[in-house]
Amino acid sequence: MKLRIINIVLLAVLGGCTSISPQTEQVADDLTIRTGTSFGMCVGYCVSDYDLSGTSVTLTRKESSRVPKNPAKTCQTTISQADWNALKALANVDNFNKQPERIGCPDCADGGAEYIELQVGDSKHRVTFEYNSTIPGFEPLVEALRAQRNAFKECN
Repeated sequence: MKLRIINIVLLAVLGGCTSISPQTEQVADDLTIRTGTSFGMCVGYCVSDYDLSGTSVTLTRKESSRVPKNPAKTCQTTISQADWNALKALANVDNFNKQPERIGCPDCADGGAEYIELQVGDSKHRVTFEYNSTIPGFEPLVEALRAQRNAFKECN
């Protein structure tokens, strides 16, 4: 229900946009969004990586140990075109690239870490920040990606 409300709000906001420049449209068509969480002092599958490209979402779960006891788990799902369009609209690549690569002290004292990475073509930029924190100026993107992660938490 919460995800639907977020999507409705995002669509309402996006509905006010009347045009997209050709350059923005090209960037959005090439966009890949990666996001995830990790906890260093954890037993089991403590690293979750999501790769969103178009309506395709790939989740990879793995152990945080340097010598894992279990193989990584990978699975896929899809999101709606409306959800993908909303994420693209929130991902301002030019401003995102100006963000520092690290904000705060991610995973210090086993507090966990989150990251968001935007890639267009061969150019990519990743920002890692404290778990449950945010990237200043990108709060809507952080929240929308958390909602996507919460909707698809496990590989069966």
